[in-house]
Amino acid sequence: RRRRGAACLRRAAAVPRADALMIQPDDCRELIGSGRPAHWVIRTSDLKVTLDFMSAVFEMKVLRHEEYDKACAITCNGAYNMPWSKTMVGYGPEDQGYCLELTYNYGISSYEPGEGLAHIAIGVDDPAATLEVARGLGCSIQGDVITGPDGYRFRAVRQQPDRQERFQYVALRVADLNQASEFYINILGMSDITEGFAAAQGLPQQVRVMGWDLAQVPMLLLGSFERPIHEQWEGRNALCVPGRAMRAVYKNILEAKGSTSGAVLHPIREFNEMPSLRRMRGLPPMPCEPSPEVQLRALRADPSSAPASGTLAVAVVTDVDGYEICLVSSETYDRAVSKAYDPEGNIDWAWREAAQAGNRAPSPNHMLACI
Repeated sequence: RRRRGAACLRRAAAVPRADALMIQPDDCRELIGSGRPAHWVIRTSDLKVTLDFMSAVFEMKVLRHEEYDKACAITCNGAYNMPWSKTMVGYGPEDQGYCLELTYNYGISSYEPGEGLAHIAIGVDDPAATLEVARGLGCSIQGDVITGPDGYRFRAVRQQPDRQERFQYVALRVADLNQASEFYINILGMSDITEGFAAAQGLPQQVRVMGWDLAQVPMLLLGSFERPIHEQWEGRNALCVPGRAMRAVYKNILEAKGSTSGAVLHPIREFNEMPSLRRMRGLPPMPCEPSPEVQLRALRADPSSAPASGTLAVAVVTDVDGYEICLVSSETYDRAVSKAYDPEGNIDWAWREAAQAGNRAPSPNHMLACI
């Protein structure tokens, strides 16, 4: 079983008032609707085993890998106060498609599966062949659903020729379909795209599909009649939204009341590279022109003016069923992950083995902001 004693929940800072936001929110539905699902965070107790599974069964590749000496301030690695690593896996650059974030916590040998995350559907060219590969690895197969490392379930569906995105949807169990749907529609500005999507995917009728666009990776909500028990295993969803719209979503959660309001887990904050983060990454100081004050005024007036190495706005919220959602500002996030894309990078397995044995040297990779 997992080592519960190693976990340490970190309290979030006080939630600021909605009128204290640095940049004026814009609740234009069209602007909010231009957001995109970025990735889902899952845990791994053995990174090599998980990577071998993702590569052999679903032909994914590593998009970037980073090592962290300290726990993430916004609990990207879960509620664990220890060194950790992040490995993004998928099919192409993060700013162009969906992916998975594999978080490994040094010292955690296993995770207790929760009841909420049902499965992640992935498009493949030959579902029968994919199931056979998984069976050869010793995976449990039920219908077209594969149970992989750490108990995560993946549904292998035939990739449609007119669909570019390989990830199809993420299925979540919810207590009340109506309340869950209202949160995603009223707070996140998504649409109910169930009609057509469910039939095309061969899904049961008693589901709701929430998303901004059919071409993206929507959430498939499954009614379970009681609130599912969540564990650190469930991870979190990451949504990339234009800066002003992201703040409008955050403001909606702060001001909403009732059964469909959600909650703030980590208040909105700005990560930037001036100057401490650049020092941490071993980079020289940024040029002084324009001054930080001028950049800040420009950022407040227009979030899209953020420099490529500039400020990223992040907030972590929860929906009505307690699923974590990381909201990031797209203007800087997309630039940052594009810059960090490193499919040719090698993971230093010898260094990791020494770290797992307690002989941890300084992290071999530079550390980007936890995004």
